[in-house]
Amino acid sequence: MDLSPVDPKDSSAAEEPRELCSNCGKKMAKKGKFCPHCGQKRFEGRIPLKALTGKFFYKLTNLDSKLLRMMWRLLIPAQVSLDYFSGKIKQYPHPFQFFFVVMFFFLLAYNKLNTTGDTGINFSFSAENKDINLGGKTETNSPAKESDFYFLLQRYVFSNQIREGFDSLPPRLKTPAVNESLNIILEKTNGHWTRQLDSLFSKEKSRDSLGLNFGTRVMRIAYKDIVEYSPDELVERYKVKDWLGKTLLRQGVRSIMSPQDLINAFIGSFSWTILALIIVMAGMMHLFYWPQKRYYVEHFIVLMHWHSGALLILTVTLIWNYFLPLGEYWGFIILGIFAFLWFTMKRFYRQNWFWTTFKWFWFSLFYLIGFAILFSIGLLVVFTFF
Repeated sequence: MDLSPVDPKDSSAAEEPRELCSNCGKKMAKKGKFCPHCGQKRFEGRIPLKALTGKFFYKLTNLDSKLLRMMWRLLIPAQVSLDYFSGKIKQYPHPFQFFFVVMFFFLLAYNKLNTTGDTGINFSFSAENKDINLGGKTETNSPAKESDFYFLLQRYVFSNQIREGFDSLPPRLKTPAVNESLNIILEKTNGHWTRQLDSLFSKEKSRDSLGLNFGTRVMRIAYKDIVEYSPDELVERYKVKDWLGKTLLRQGVRSIMSPQDLINAFIGSFSWTILALIIVMAGMMHLFYWPQKRYYVEHFIVLMHWHSGALLILTVTLIWNYFLPLGEYWGFIILGIFAFLWFTMKRFYRQNWFWTTFKWFWFSLFYLIGFAILFSIGLLVVFTFF
């Protein structure tokens, strides 16, 4: 037996099994607190509350500092873009990250603070909560539905059903007194809604059907059918065979029944519509400033920052408008945003005022055209598939 002493410098003989990292499974350093492979701190199975809250507040304040710095500097034309391309990248959030954060708050403000109504048509109805029976279906009249166009049709059809039921009674029961009582009841309950519908469709050829206009194609659907049948049942009832006609009929009726769902679906895709517009218009900016030999991504980042600033301004304006309606002053806000683009182009590309104004004018014109086209395409896609 070898009884010679073990050399303490012999690591192979003296080394003890090392702890494995809980995250990546590789060996931890003997005395280090962090894994040399993945960087995670040594985990002992328990997390003190102080460590958890401290890390949370560090991440929160670190993110907030970048966000706040970028927010106020976005209000200086081209400042963030100039800093970004001068190498001050870590001072700001990633352009994509900040764009979608601001877009989120803009859409949230629009959804929560927009007071124009679901359909864009404001009806000043006042009614108590009542149950309405329509063809065996019972629906509740809630205050949220009082300005809903589909609810308006329901009340109109309901009134006609009561009138038809009275007309089907035997002659001995249709006395002048009963007829007058029925007229009073209908006027009290549904008269206001009926007049609103009559005034809304004063130019309609038929008083009992609604014309769904899909460009060159028009379908007339009876009010009663819209209320009593589902979109799929209407396709069968009106014997629509082609795919386009079926899609237009289904989606047209659905947009009447739940217009807010259509709006919400489009709002959900609005950020991608704006992103597509930035991609296209960055190409146009690349052509405008071709002699400067800039990369395409430079124009893309400039427009990304400008849109982020514009969305930030619109978000604040929506909040302001909620408390103090701006009315016709909205036009000045839009003009101000495009004027901001003018100064942004001047500061970033450093051309004289004449060429900057010339390029800004044509860029703004094509921007509005591109926005209208992409907006229509996005709305068409959402209308077809929502």
